[in-house]
Parts: sequence; structure tokens; C-alpha cells
Amino acid sequence: MKTPFASKRLALALGMAMTGLLVACTPPGDGGVEQGADSEAPAAITDTEAADTTPMSEPVAADAETGMDVMAYDKAATKGADGTLVIGQAQEPDVLYTHGATMLASTHVLNSLYDGPIEGLSYDYQAVTVKALPKIENNDGSASLAMVSVDAGGKYVDATTQEVTTATATVADLGQLTVRWTFVDGLMWQDGTPVTAEDSVWSKTLACDIDSPTSKFLCDRTVSYKAIDDHTVEWVSLPGYTPQDYFTNVYTPLPRHQPGAGGKAMSEMTAKEILEDNEFNRKPWSYGPFMIEEWSDGDYIKLTRNPNYWRAAEGLPILDTVIHKFIKDSNALLAALRTGDIDVATQDGLDITMFDDLEAANTGGEATPYYVPGTVWEHIDFNLQPLDDRPAFGACKDVRLAIAYGTDRATMADEIQKGKTTVADTIMPAEHWAYPPEGMLTSYPYDSEKAIEMLEAAGFTDPDGDGTRTAAQDITCSVVTGVDGATTDKVIKAGTPLELKLNTTKGNVMREETTLLFQQNMTDIGVKVSLEYLPADTLFAKNEEGPLTGRRYDLGEFAWVSGVSPSVGLYWCDQIPSPENNWAGQNNPGYCNPNYDKVSKTADNTLERDEALPMYHEAQKIFSDELPVLPLFARVKVMATKPEVMNFMPNATVSSETWNIETWGFAAAP
Repeated sequence: MKTPFASKRLALALGMAMTGLLVACTPPGDGGVEQGADSEAPAAITDTEAADTTPMSEPVAADAETGMDVMAYDKAATKGADGTLVIGQAQEPDVLYTHGATMLASTHVLNSLYDGPIEGLSYDYQAVTVKALPKIENNDGSASLAMVSVDAGGKYVDATTQEVTTATATVADLGQLTVRWTFVDGLMWQDGTPVTAEDSVWSKTLACDIDSPTSKFLCDRTVSYKAIDDHTVEWVSLPGYTPQDYFTNVYTPLPRHQPGAGGKAMSEMTAKEILEDNEFNRKPWSYGPFMIEEWSDGDYIKLTRNPNYWRAAEGLPILDTVIHKFIKDSNALLAALRTGDIDVATQDGLDITMFDDLEAANTGGEATPYYVPGTVWEHIDFNLQPLDDRPAFGACKDVRLAIAYGTDRATMADEIQKGKTTVADTIMPAEHWAYPPEGMLTSYPYDSEKAIEMLEAAGFTDPDGDGTRTAAQDITCSVVTGVDGATTDKVIKAGTPLELKLNTTKGNVMREETTLLFQQNMTDIGVKVSLEYLPADTLFAKNEEGPLTGRRYDLGEFAWVSGVSPSVGLYWCDQIPSPENNWAGQNNPGYCNPNYDKVSKTADNTLERDEALPMYHEAQKIFSDELPVLPLFARVKVMATKPEVMNFMPNATVSSETWNIETWGFAAAP
């Protein structure tokens, strides 16, 4: 129920850049995992991919899915024999300061320290430590929309580009939001000091500081964020900025009065000083269910009950002590679970390749596995606009579609993901509220004969019968290069063999199995694919030399994280990495479609979900028809507990399984 930092993309707010999970800056309406209250960054999942989410999994069955009330839990749970639960996780946190933490490993712990104001569960939002979601339709004064004008020289958000713009003349009829959140009664820091609205304002101040490693997207679109009274904060948007999920733009409080290592209060320190202070990095004060007692480097973090927890009257937290034990080796992690040395094994240490061992442990009554297909979706990018001299095969739509038909994605889902997920047809899962109605998307079922026919018709033939097709003549494919609709021709010279290199991350068994099957699929239709596995920091380098960012690749396989808010911003024209934007953005294919941009940006800036829905559907229709990226499948995150652990409920749009740790406990002894 909690997130260390609530935010516009709150469902993805945690643990975004865990080791092996790289972050790319993106616009509003994207998917991705955020870091901080204003972050807009989806995450490219690489080697230790752990931050995915999915529909709620019932605690008693590995595959059961249901929605859930954020406050609901089974009250039969007990503290067990000694009130202690041990969590085994593969990675140790880097830091625990919320505006500096970047690892999922940190999120596992931070969920014990902070109940975020709002939680994203099962593809929607629920209030936690604020009394209600402030919405205009409530007519209670919590949110309102005014139409305002901006004079020349003033800032506003342009309706078409969604960028902050300086007016050159008066701009009228701009929507401006005023939103208020009131925190619940009884929130207290671990030292007994009340949590106040000013603590939330302080958190916003730090998040927006240039020295804080957080996105400044929301900061740049904020006129003011201030305390109205001890319990209420108010946010006013920049004119023209009217996002659908405006009611999530609240900042999780931070303890302004906590002293640093030198005895100076946090409120008297700079953002840079706070980032470098071990008191805030290793022992931040809590208003959540637990507080940090000890951090033994390389071994464990020990948490104990917070006596001032706001839900103490409910008997929460159930446990007295939680220990996060660091066990790097996945086999050792599972072995520790089976022997009872740990009670929970987290997703950063387990994966679907351990399916057989997990099922054996389940059968033997040693563990209960959870297989949760979610919002992390694996995909293969086509390069529509190479920046080097390689043939632009990805510029040819018929080639992209032929490859899609020639890829046996169903077998990938059934065999590699053990049947615990399904083939993906768009940028968000079928359970998402913005998923298009049946028949609207263009789908590409496995059909190698159709793939061969399409390649033949496109001019790629195999006259010498060596198994690799070549261009029978010069083949010209046109691609759009800008929001103005300008195009350029990419010419594939006659005789050019249809040979492509696929790049993905090194050391990932799932990706190795997926790419080997893909390679064989392509051989079957006359496309020669070589495989190159690269270190994550090489593949995702954010510069001109980076294979993806610098568009020096043919095919690239990795994953994006989606969430409650539709991920349409991933492929906007202005998100193509370039020297002009310092190689920022995540549109690595170089795809540009002005119609896609217009409809999806309008949807993102439409306040009412029902009004935005048809536009989100249309954006995905365009995407699935043009297919700049081939979605493969929603990835499965794997976790396991001892059978007696209760209220363990991983959810689609929460990154860490510890989101409701205050309710965890054990079944009563028979």
C-alpha cells in the first residue's frame, strides 16, 4: 500500500534503476518506472530485471488474479513463533534516501519506512495516507480547473507538443489546475513528531533541486506546491498542463528535523549535502510500519516495529522484526527458502528459468511460488533510421511485418515463460484500462508462409537457394523524419543480403533462449540473423556511440515497464535520441508519426478518462499497424514464500512485493 515517493507515474515509482535496469528520460503519458514525485522515466530492463507488475495474485495460489482494496488483508495472520520474518533478496540497496535511491533492492526496504500518499493497484489509484483522491468531479473543493491567459514572456504548456513554452503573445483559454491533498490523522515520525504538510513541501523542494538525481518533469510544470495548513498541501499547475492523473502529484513527506551525521537538521542542509550524508542514506527516519535498527554491510538490514505507526490501533504491523538478508546466488536463495532460513525470496533473485525447482519445492510443501505476468514487456526494436551506413531494413514496413509473422511468439510465451504469460500485441497489457477493444489492433499470429510471401513481394528473394534472401533490385522505403510529416527515402541496394544483427543484454538466460528461437524462426523464412550479447552499460549507453541510442543496430531486444498511465509517450517523434536533445529520449527505433503524436498527446492532456480512451485506442491501433517495435510477451516476475506466510500479495502496478508488508504474518500453528 505504500510507495517511498508518490508521483504522477506512481504505479511505477519504485526501484526503477536497480542494478541492470537503466533509465531513459521520457515525456508524460509514458510507461516506465519513476524515481521521485515528478519522474517520467520508463526503464529499460536489462540483466537483473525485477521491476514488473501485474494483476493481483491471490496469496494462496500462484496463478490466481483479482483486484483488491488497498487496505484489505487477512486478519488471521499472526506474528509467528518469534515475530520475525526474514526476506531473502539478491541485491543489497545502494542507499535508502528516497531522492537518491535507484534500486529495487532499496524499494524492498523503503516500503517499510514510508506509506506513500497514493498507491497504484491493479491499474488504478487508491488513497493511502491522504484522505481521498482529490478530483474535480467530487465537487468538494479538493480540485478545480480554471481557464486562464498567459501574457508574452510567461510560461505555459503547449497543447500540441506538451512542452513548456514561452509565450510570444497572449495565449488564452489555458486550463490550470488547483489540487489539494489532506493527509490522514495520526501520521508520526518514529521519534513521535507529527508528520506535517511542510514535510511534503520539503520533499518537493529536494526533488526539484538541481543536485537531486530526479526527473524535473513535474517541477517544470508546477507554479506552486505549498502547505495550506498542518495537514494539507496545494499544487497549482502551469497553465496548459492538465494531465489525467493530476490527483497523484503529491510528494511523500521527508523528516525535515532528522539530524545528519554532523548534527545539523535535514532542513538546514543542501540537497547535495543530504545526498552525501550516511544518516539519510543508511538510516532515514520512518513514519511507516518499521524503522531501521541495523545495516550490516553485505549481510543484512534489520528493521523493527515503529511504535508510532499510524495504523497501530489495527494491530499493525503484525510482525515485530523484518530482516532483509542479501543472498546473491539464486540457487542459494531458493535453497535458503526450502530449508527455512528465509521466509520470502524476492523477484530480484528468482526468475522463470527456476520453474522446475520452484514447482518441486511447491510439491514438497517447502515453498509457495508466485508467477506474476505484468507490465514489463519484452520487445524487439527495428531500426527505421540508422545513423551509420548499415542497410535500413527496418525502414521497410513490409519487412517489419514479415518478421512479425515469422516470429513464433506463442512458443516463446509457452515454453520460455512456462505458459505463465501471453503474447503481447501492443505497448500495454490486456488487463489495462486503456487496452483497445477486440478487433481494433492488428495482430501477427505465427505464419511463416505468409512471412515468406511478404518478403517475396517486397523484393527479397533467394535465387541461389543458399537460404538467405537478397534484394532482387534497389528497394526504396520511405520513413517520416519529423512532426511536420517530412519524409526521407532509404534505399537498399540490389544484391544486399537480408542479414541483420540482433543485440541484447549479456548473461540473461531468458533472452538467450528467446533470441535463439527467433534466430531459427528467421532462418526458416530466409532472414539471416546473427546474435550479439552486450553488457547492459554498453547496449544502453546514452550517447552517439550507444548501439540503441545512437541507432547503430539492426534489431534490439530489451524491455520497457508500463503502468497505470498508458505508455504512449514511448514513441513520440520528439523522443528520438539526437544531438539536439543530448541523446535523451527512449524512441530508439527512430519512429515518427505525426498522427500518432497528436492523438496520444491529446489523450494524455485530456482530464476525463472516458474522453481520452478512444484516443488511446487509436494511438495503439496506429502503433500495431505500423509496428516500429515487435512486442513479444509480458514478462513473468517470480517470487516465493514459505507456505505459512500470509498476506503476500504481489500486484500488477506496484514494483516491489513488500508494498503491504505491515500486514505480513504467518498462519497460526495448527
